[in-house]
Amino acid sequence: MRPDMPIPSNNKERVKIEAVFTGVGGQGIITMGTILGVACSKIGLNIITAETHGMSQRMGMVDFFVRIGDVEAPLVPQASADIVVSLEMIEALRSVRHLKRCGWLLVADIYIPPPYVENVPSRKDIVTVLERLPINSILINVEEIVEKLNDSRVVNMAMLGAFMAIEDVSKIIPVTLVEDVVEERLGPINREAFGMGYKQAVKKIKDGDLISRCAKTNV
Repeated sequence: MRPDMPIPSNNKERVKIEAVFTGVGGQGIITMGTILGVACSKIGLNIITAETHGMSQRMGMVDFFVRIGDVEAPLVPQASADIVVSLEMIEALRSVRHLKRCGWLLVADIYIPPPYVENVPSRKDIVTVLERLPINSILINVEEIVEKLNDSRVVNMAMLGAFMAIEDVSKIIPVTLVEDVVEERLGPINREAFGMGYKQAVKKIKDGDLISRCAKTNV
């Protein structure tokens, strides 16, 4: 075991992360869950995943539920997710219903309007709606990462890197461990995309460069 990996503990502290990865078919969302599953297994951390909305249908809506730690059932109850990661902007609006108040929404700046549908919200419309919600939301500039690496297939790993930038996740799953699994399974270019997504999200959180920020109350 590498020195930067936490040793699995037998203490009674309850650890639980509820997350939803969302987007459209063909974006590699299942692969994100697979990478996390391998990483969690290496440190003895329980993880349960489930898919809905027909992953096999390319360009169809996809929700992928990820429950880590002290969990048993596979689905994340509505309005209870700690983190929602959306690989497409329009899907971010649909999937925000999964998120609890003051949870984190990570949105890729990928915009894929569905064909033959009228009154599709624009990028600006989507950001305007998110600005008004009682959540923490970040727009990840994935198109920039795709352009730098010259590979459109790295969107999922860039967003997995952004997911790992959330402190509640990185404090129980080492970022370097996930990064190593990404390279083992998908090669160095995906590792680079992962790192770029992670660093960008960390910087945005540190700088307060958020679409919306939730003001928690003592209610």
